Amino acid sequence: MQAQASATAGTTEETMTVSTAGLQRKSDLLRRFARNAQFEAQTGIRREHLLKALGLIAREPAPVTRAVIARLTGLTSATASSLVAELIALGLVVETGRAESTGGKRATRLEIARDAYLVVVAVVRTRAIDTALVDLAGRTVASRRLDVAGGMEVATVVDAIRALTEGFEPQVLAACVQVPGVTAGGVVVESVQLGWRGVPLAGIVEEAIGAPASVVNDVDAEALTEAVDADDGAIRLVVHLGEGVGAAITNGGTLMSGATGRAGEIGHVRVIYEGERTRCRCGLSGCLESATSMSAMLGDAYTDELDDHDTSLLASTAEARERMGFGARALARALRISSALLDPEEIVIAGAAPALGPHFLGTLRDEYEMYPAKGTTPVPIRYGRPELSEYLGPARFALAPVLGDALPLTPAR
Repeated sequence: MQAQASATAGTTEETMTVSTAGLQRKSDLLRRFARNAQFEAQTGIRREHLLKALGLIAREPAPVTRAVIARLTGLTSATASSLVAELIALGLVVETGRAESTGGKRATRLEIARDAYLVVVAVVRTRAIDTALVDLAGRTVASRRLDVAGGMEVATVVDAIRALTEGFEPQVLAACVQVPGVTAGGVVVESVQLGWRGVPLAGIVEEAIGAPASVVNDVDAEALTEAVDADDGAIRLVVHLGEGVGAAITNGGTLMSGATGRAGEIGHVRVIYEGERTRCRCGLSGCLESATSMSAMLGDAYTDELDDHDTSLLASTAEARERMGFGARALARALRISSALLDPEEIVIAGAAPALGPHFLGTLRDEYEMYPAKGTTPVPIRYGRPELSEYLGPARFALAPVLGDALPLTPAR
């Protein structure tokens, strides 16, 4: 009994030591990459060099070594080695064996320590919360769904995040909460669907879990997901169809959020002027959302919590097909104007829209191409990619304040 108790005590002490060391390492990392104006002159250049080295290790298709970093950045070998040593100490990079010989001593290969840290994501819907832990390769390592009866409360979201991160505290590097509605600076400015206004959600979550937190709206999150492998300079317009309608624009992997962070708020722009326009839930009539939201096309039985199968069943009725045709015409009008202004490389119809099937997409394309504006070029329209995890976008958004865009969160090479 005494021996067993001693062994248990020893195991507990070792666990506490590992946990304390992990928390200290995370603290060191967050401090290293924090943007502090007081010390910017001393630390800014070093931080940018660290991020550049980290980005090369994450993105280069060929094996990366210290010599490769020195060559591609123009830094000295000593500086490159110093950067790698710090990245290893912070837990972001690991050595993985020897690279192929180029005539001299074989160099050591470097890779991202993909499972050293985790990003927690919470996708908040009107009647459910999906939470997930995402590693530095973009892989979902754990996920849960919590169905919520009645109204959505902030405390319920915080409790769901805490429940998933319990035991992972030293690894949780950042958090992101995805919500429907308008967000800015970590605040839910307004969410009609959730009934929230002026909620400082990022600060609440950050205090609860001890890691930097951010808030993103569902459309921006989807746009970042679609842009996970985007080339620099590629402009993409992403339109989300669900209980609401919204859009987002990305340039490469970066959101173009506009002067006040509200670029893409197209749901309540009037696009229908004929007599068949209906009153929108915002109180006006003829809004894009009143014709093109999934609720408008499929009826009150649709909710954002429905899976693709049930959504497809709702879309299969003759009445739904008729409303989908009307919704496609309304959306095509908005897309013609938007694409003439933005000149995007492509337009992606995301959210729950792929469950509408090829008929809706075909009708939308036909309507869009029916009245081409002179001087513009045709823009391909496609559905969002179902193979991409919905957690990629918010995870990238969460990491941006800490590591910028150094980690693309794409699968290992």
